[in-house]
Amino acid sequence: MGNPLVSVVIVTWNRQPDVLAAVQSVYDQLYRPIEILVVDNGSTDGTVEALRRSYPTITVIALDHNRGAAGGRNPGLAATRGDIIFLLDSDASLREDALAKVVGKFGSDPGLGIVACKIVNAQTGELDSNSGWIFSERDKAEQDREFLSYSFCSAGAAIRREVIERVGLFWEQLFIYREEDDLSLRAWDAGYQVLYYPDAVVCHRTSPQKRVTGGQREYFDLRNSLYIYFVRYPWWMLARFAPLKVAVGLVKGIGKGCIGQVLRALADVVAHMPFLLKQRRPISNDTARRYLVLQREHGPLRWDLASWLRVKVGLRQQG
Repeated sequence: MGNPLVSVVIVTWNRQPDVLAAVQSVYDQLYRPIEILVVDNGSTDGTVEALRRSYPTITVIALDHNRGAAGGRNPGLAATRGDIIFLLDSDASLREDALAKVVGKFGSDPGLGIVACKIVNAQTGELDSNSGWIFSERDKAEQDREFLSYSFCSAGAAIRREVIERVGLFWEQLFIYREEDDLSLRAWDAGYQVLYYPDAVVCHRTSPQKRVTGGQREYFDLRNSLYIYFVRYPWWMLARFAPLKVAVGLVKGIGKGCIGQVLRALADVVAHMPFLLKQRRPISNDTARRYLVLQREHGPLRWDLASWLRVKVGLRQQG
């Protein structure tokens, strides 16, 4: 690949100090050439003005309202010129060799479509279990070993441009949460691999400004998961996992005291069923079987019940 242009896309919303630090971490990279695109999701804290004043050479795309994570990234993706597109959260920063590591990994394997970085807590340097770890509890013991994955965390990940050109952008209907799962399914179905690559590190800063509150996380997680199931899963896979996801959502809703949000998510899925069925583009059976293997190796299907109840439902360990 030589030295391909890397386009770094950052989406932000009312996080002026954080996004300025994120941009600076890209400029501090050992790798060149790069371009930086920041999509502002309708901030009201002077973010756009501060970016243009502090970094006049970057591309700033100012949206007039908050389009969420998926809808915010897409204008940035569409404006990129690089062969590799790096997604970085506005409250995260790159280790100085992260882009060089990612480019080298893509260059060593033409079958790679998406590379997910290791995301650590910026204060402690330890694995960021709350925001950046989507894999099983058992995988934490081997967090520095790379492996093929069913999905990725967009707080720090890279996508080969041809993947976007072939499978399309993020699904904006999801707004926030699970949009990476949907893109990963389409990438695997198109013949690309998704790799967790811990040699490339992103540092995540814990922001006091929460994007979702109350039971919103449970609402979007359940609603979006079922949206993806009905649109992407073959019927046999949908029949197997949709009831399980509903049951899990109900247990989490009761355990976290947000059963109303869970029921609202289910109502929204039912209300949007005609739209979902019209959008239906299921992955192949071969991709579905491969996806299930990855889920068993590193995803939700590898969780043991005790760990799941403790971490996902929020129950405390007894004794």
